[in-house]
Amino acid sequence: MVLLLVCSMVSMLLWSLFSERLQRWRIAGPMAMVLSGLVIGFILRDDVASHLNTDLAERTVEIVLALLLFVDATEVRGGFLGGERKIVGRLLGLALPLSIVLTVLVGVPLLGVSSVAVVLAIACIVLPIDFAPAAELLRDQRLPRRIRHGLAVESGYNDGIFSPLFAFALLLLGLPGETKSPLAALEDAVPALGFAILVGVGIGGLTGLLARVSSRRDWVTSHGLRIAMVLIPLVTYACATAIGGNGFVAAFLAGIAYKLTRLGRAGSHDDVPHAELSLVDEIGQMSALVMWSMFGVVTAFVFMTPFEWTWILFGLLALTVFRAIPVYLAFLGSGLNFREQTALGLLGPRGTSSAVFGLLAFNAMRDDDAYAAMYIMVVTVLGSVILYGLFGARAARRLVGSRD
Repeated sequence: MVLLLVCSMVSMLLWSLFSERLQRWRIAGPMAMVLSGLVIGFILRDDVASHLNTDLAERTVEIVLALLLFVDATEVRGGFLGGERKIVGRLLGLALPLSIVLTVLVGVPLLGVSSVAVVLAIACIVLPIDFAPAAELLRDQRLPRRIRHGLAVESGYNDGIFSPLFAFALLLLGLPGETKSPLAALEDAVPALGFAILVGVGIGGLTGLLARVSSRRDWVTSHGLRIAMVLIPLVTYACATAIGGNGFVAAFLAGIAYKLTRLGRAGSHDDVPHAELSLVDEIGQMSALVMWSMFGVVTAFVFMTPFEWTWILFGLLALTVFRAIPVYLAFLGSGLNFREQTALGLLGPRGTSSAVFGLLAFNAMRDDDAYAAMYIMVVTVLGSVILYGLFGARAARRLVGSRD
């Protein structure tokens, strides 16, 4: 794993030094890191699995995910639901659980894996949306604002919602060679979730209050605030895991609690100043680039392993049917026209969180299930990079085509 990290950082350094030139060629950071990861993966070949299946690899991706979840929670613009309560509420409250149910119902007979818990974990891998592969979609002013903003808020929150469900699925799997009953898994999951809530809300809320008081009284420098924003998710994750809590959920809740207490009563409509978030945002972007390189390595690895055609079919269904149908159902009677519902249902690229969950599942599952989860993750994320990166903006404009 150390070798993979070193190679990834060298690739990231080279991309950083030539980023402007590469962007003129439409090679953004994620694509450049995926390409470099592919090269690394094909060079290492048979050693890739041994590098990925280590405690260091697991801890690295866990910390990256905790950092990204905190950034997502604090960067949602326009208040808690981004000013789009109707759209975000239906996406997260109706479409998301319907997507999980549909994915599991189709996945159990289609994939033929060892248990329902495996399919549930795979659902948590392939369903969270992430606009890193198609960031220009959220900046395209020709798309209606409510569509862009609703999708942005959903992508900011859905990782945090999927995290406890993914952890529960892994608890159901138990140790290698055994599967826990749902009741036994709940007995482990509920205390972990409770500790995560206590730690996340406690640390996030307290540090947000301290930041607000210190800023008003000029007790803190802007540099100090930026450093604090980096340390909050790391400290939260460390404290939560140290007492048996879910570090991902704790980091996500810390971001929400920090934002609410940092802004005080005005927090329901205001945003954390961008300058305050700049350092943690840049470190989050750097961490995400490392994960894109890891994804490239994994992609090279799975291309050299046997596969089942049902894995490819399942990944393609995850990009289309498993999201689109629940969205249509969730927005019945909402007032959104068919084109807007179609845009919400089809504009759902997958990215960093899927790669992180996939790597964690690879380490937690037994061989056959692990390779199935990894291959499906690669098909889904790589499909997102190709479909949304090349055709997403054009297709979205044809669907909705005007501002509001």
